[in-house]
Amino acid sequence: MVESATKSPGVREQRRERTRRELTRQARLLTMEHGLNGFTVEELCERVGVSRRTFFNYFPSKDDAVIGHRDDTLDEHALTDFVNARPSGCLGISPTLMDDLVALAIASIPFDHASLEDEPNPEMLVEREPHLLPRFVREGAELERMLTGVVATREQIAIDDPRAAMAVQLIGTLVRRSAAVYFSPGNTTEFSALLVESLDAARALFTPIAQGTE
Repeated sequence: MVESATKSPGVREQRRERTRRELTRQARLLTMEHGLNGFTVEELCERVGVSRRTFFNYFPSKDDAVIGHRDDTLDEHALTDFVNARPSGCLGISPTLMDDLVALAIASIPFDHASLEDEPNPEMLVEREPHLLPRFVREGAELERMLTGVVATREQIAIDDPRAAMAVQLIGTLVRRSAAVYFSPGNTTEFSALLVESLDAARALFTPIAQGTE
């Protein structure tokens, strides 16, 4: 993924990515509707419009389809933009790092591009199938490790520099908080706006208004 951030996928690869993402999305929706054992691979394939053979070219099992492919977690074009967004001539950690991480998250998470009914709540998905939680946790940890490397490369610091890991863990916290609000009953605010709001709130904690000023 780090290497692929510097080059765009071809048309064929883009088509494969779209199919793979749609298999995961529909697998999650079916899991929410019927449980993981309540639908077949054939029924999933029918929803997506692919053959059973095509499904197994992408995923070895329904569980894997629900978890999703690691390369589909981050939008490739947005990842390239993130890597290239570091201001030229910048010394040290770039002042736009967190804003650029927020932009990467917004581009990679499809919540604003579908209705709530078409995009299952990740927490509810785990509640429906608790045995998937360890897999999601492992995938989340691997994503953090990978993204930490991307941040370190972009910011020109060592991969074990704690600032790289802290930036990734902070954006993860902001994403989880924003997703929880987004999926809460009665919410009408888009995920992107909630994520920007969360970043502003985090900044306010680190830059408190001086006493006696407004």
